[in-house]
This record gives sequence, C-alpha cells and structure tokens, in this order.
Amino acid sequence: MIKICLTKFTNGPWEKITIKAFNKALSYYKNKFEIDIIKGYPQKKYDIIILVGIRSIVKRKLDPNKILPYCKKLVDMGDSGMDPRTNFEDLYFYFLPSKKKLYDHYVYLPKYIISDELYPEKYNDDKLTIYIDHFKYQNENEREVSIKSINKIFDSIKNSNIPLRIFYHTSKGIELNRLTPEITKTNVQIAKFLPFNEIVEYYRKTDIFFPTHRETQGMVAQEIAACGGITMLQAWMYPTNTLSQFAHILYKENDHIDFLSIKQNLQNIDHEKIRNHTLEKCNFEKFKNTLYQALLNLIRIS
Repeated sequence: MIKICLTKFTNGPWEKITIKAFNKALSYYKNKFEIDIIKGYPQKKYDIIILVGIRSIVKRKLDPNKILPYCKKLVDMGDSGMDPRTNFEDLYFYFLPSKKKLYDHYVYLPKYIISDELYPEKYNDDKLTIYIDHFKYQNENEREVSIKSINKIFDSIKNSNIPLRIFYHTSKGIELNRLTPEITKTNVQIAKFLPFNEIVEYYRKTDIFFPTHRETQGMVAQEIAACGGITMLQAWMYPTNTLSQFAHILYKENDHIDFLSIKQNLQNIDHEKIRNHTLEKCNFEKFKNTLYQALLNLIRIS
C-alpha cells in the first residue's frame, strides 16, 4: 500500500477543488493508495507528499526541512511546463497544455471537470442571463487593464438593447442585477467564498459568462461551459492554449457588445453540445489515469 499525503497551506477555492479532485481520483485505487488529507506541515512519514498549490514551497516560503524528512518522494505543481524555478520535488505536475517541458520529471496533468453538479438548467423567459466574475488583478501592471475590462462590461450592460438578468460575484456573494462594478485597491481577492454546491446553482442558469481579469488556473469558463454556457472574453484573460476547452466569443477592448445579436445566435446553439465538448476536453478519466500512472512511475524509480 502506497501512503500518500495531500496537503495544502491555504484555504483558497482552487486548493479545495484540487484536493477534492485528487482524492476522488486516487480513491478509485483503494488497493494501491492510502490517502491522508491535511493542512500544513506533515506530522508523520509518507511514501509520497503532494503539495496542493502553485509552487507552494517557493511561493509560500515554506521550510523544506519540515517536509522532505517526512516523505520518500515529493510532488509539486504549477501552471507551466517551462517553469524554471528550482525546487525540491521529485515530480512536478503542470496544468497548461504545452508541447515543451523544461525537465524530464515535469508531467502534464490534464485539466478536469467534476461534472456531477454541472449541467444546463436555464430560465425559460425572455431575459439573457449574464454571470460576471469578480474584480481582480495579478499585479499593479494589470490593475488598469482589469479596471478597463470590468467597466466596459458594465457599460455594455447599461446600454443593452434587451432585458438582462445579472449575476455578479462580489464581496457580498452573488449580487443580482447590480449595475456598478466593485473595484478594490488591493490585489487580494475579496470576493466572498461560496461553497461549490451553492455557486454552481448560478453556473447552471448562465447563458453568457464574462471574465474580468487574467486567469492562469481558473476553471469558471470550463465549468460554465459544462452547464451549457458561453464565455465572452478578451484574448489576454485566459491562456490561449485553454480556449479550445470551452465555447467562447473573443472581443476586443473597443468592440461593441450586441446582446440582441448574441441572444439570437444562442437560440441556434445546443446546450448539451457545449457541455459535451468541454467534458471531452476536460475529461476526468484522463486526469485520473494520468495521475495514477505518474505516481506509480514515481514509486518504481525510488
């Protein structure tokens, strides 16, 4: 039996869903793996410790001497297969598709959708339902770009030529039909954390999703596509090599957003077709099988 520890050092939504996905995938192999889920430094020894987070040791300035003695093999994860940062891992998972990788121990782990709660459940009325992501920026250089993008979205909504229903994620949660953006002075995310089973109730009803900032690991576009929704975004908002994973419309900063035309076009689109495309691209079986094989290979070479 291979003893595995899944540990995280923050309580962010991405860490929570990633812990859930890794645990779900590894639990299929109960005769192979024994899994512990903890937060923080380990207190006992394992065959493998998986650090759930983006380059946790470097980014969180963790003490490797409180981790390495507790495992035979260490697994880290991050965005890119070309990440040059020196670390202590024996295996590194990256999530953005790439034909190149920097080192042999880098393994591409396909993005996944846990689809149990993700399915179309649209309103049957004359309103177009819009979901707007919370305001955020990665660094000061991106702040003005993010402000411009979210202001454009709200200006377009105010000038809409058809009735809209708006879900907007803010520090209060999901606000209905708010017409002004919440712009913060800090890049710390203040959007209220909502449990997945609560937020997906809005995803399922969404026709159009508007991102507002740059994402690297964000999966909202894919999750809303699994609910039959389409994402409208500027090209810089999501990594180019993930755009094929979800139905989308690209627009430029100065483009006019014609909600009437969008609504008319949506009438010819099959929600289930949108859903099935994303579930094929972000297939949980592929994620599960790749994870399983990578961990077995890691143990075999120890």
